Amino acid sequence: MDDRQEAPNRKSGIINSLKRFTRTTKGGDLLVFFICAGIATIFWLFLSLYEETERDFDIPFVVENIPDSIVIVEPIPSTFNIVAQGKGVQFLALICRDVKPLKVNFKDYASSGYFSISRQKLDILFREYFGQGVKLVTMRPESVKASFTSNVGKKIPIELNCDVQPNYQYVISGPIRANVDSVMVYSANDIPRDMVSVTTYPLVRSGLKDTTVYTVKIKPVEGMRIIPDQIKVTVPVEPLISKKRNVPIDVINVPDDKRLLIFPSSVDISYLVPMSAYNKDVNVRLFVDYSAINRSSQKVQVQSSGISGVFRNFRFRPDSVEYIIETKQETAPENLTVR
Repeated sequence: MDDRQEAPNRKSGIINSLKRFTRTTKGGDLLVFFICAGIATIFWLFLSLYEETERDFDIPFVVENIPDSIVIVEPIPSTFNIVAQGKGVQFLALICRDVKPLKVNFKDYASSGYFSISRQKLDILFREYFGQGVKLVTMRPESVKASFTSNVGKKIPIELNCDVQPNYQYVISGPIRANVDSVMVYSANDIPRDMVSVTTYPLVRSGLKDTTVYTVKIKPVEGMRIIPDQIKVTVPVEPLISKKRNVPIDVINVPDDKRLLIFPSSVDISYLVPMSAYNKDVNVRLFVDYSAINRSSQKVQVQSSGISGVFRNFRFRPDSVEYIIETKQETAPENLTVR
């Protein structure tokens, strides 16, 4: 017998077992219990829907038909927190579906440079929103008042306020950049001439191991609207990897009648470099200074210059070399040191 034949037989067997169980005393009592519980649940739901209750709602608030030439300077609330009292059935639509926004027309509440809706008008709007028989217990905020302007905005640069540190053996491999370098500032009054920049809230991070993009808000300025009010800030981070190479040693400040011979004439350098810069040779100069030679010592110190800030843990070995000073007119060396 294949699986298609076995499945109906199993199903039929389960149904027959249930029928036999319900014919027993214990099975009959259990069936009656479930029926009574179901009826009681239905009655409870019915009664609760028609019982007076208080519910808390966050109602989205949308202002429509704002003219393109108008900029709202002060913030308008995006939601209202409403505590409403009524029968459960009156809130059923709001509970079962997404809460629809309360929409108002800009021109209906705009006058003398202000968009304003009083508490009394908001009560009327929300009673219509919830329907008859619903009582508004509390409302936050209780009114709306925001200035607007048709003045042309001013483009102002952004100053980033960042304190970010990479993890050990990682490096910030380039400038920290924002997706925009300036914002538009609007005001109902004249924008001060000495306002030459806006700044972000502090971005403080540490232990970074990868390039990361952060959303950072612009610090608001009282009586002004900044667009956009937040920006994306990219912090470039790369791992540091070890690199080694051999570099020749230059000699400097040697008198015209002298010749300075050094042993060895090159040294091995090592440093940590960002992964993206591995194939670029570090622009470093190693040298010994004739004027720094101490004749009582057999060695002279090797010095370095031109180390880029991107490279870390720069080292070279050996850090001093042996030397011979020859006089060009003479064949015998003036000072000979032996290893």
